[in-house]
Amino acid sequence: MEIVGIILSIPLALVASLFYCLFLVKIVSRSERARYRMRLASLVVLGLFAAECVLLATLGAVRSRAVLGPGFYPAHLLSFFLTTPALANLLVFRSRAGVFLQGYVATVLCTVFAFFLVLLQYDVSESLYRQDGNNGPYSSLSSKQSTRRVAS
Repeated sequence: MEIVGIILSIPLALVASLFYCLFLVKIVSRSERARYRMRLASLVVLGLFAAECVLLATLGAVRSRAVLGPGFYPAHLLSFFLTTPALANLLVFRSRAGVFLQGYVATVLCTVFAFFLVLLQYDVSESLYRQDGNNGPYSSLSSKQSTRRVAS
């Protein structure tokens, strides 16, 4: 069933990216101040995402969660939702003159990137909680069972 969700994420990402890029081109691009702030915030978000990728590549999801604590997964989810719009902001509001072909090329690139993010999210979630959500190293049932073992 996960494969259906993964496959359906592609058209959903395409539609969401299209609407977001059109919003940027038609509304936000009118204000130079808003464009500057969005570019700056996007650089921060993408920098944090790059740091997360390095952490996941070197330590893996389980050890990253062990090192960073319980805030790792919420931070990962926040990154999952903010990274694609951040990429769109940088593509549409790039420093050279003009918008990135009115957002259409940015839409395609953001859709491909969003699909990569879905696969990454699936891998992190699977590593931490396993497929059923109960047998992973950080699932709630797994921690209750380990607490019972310690108490016995």
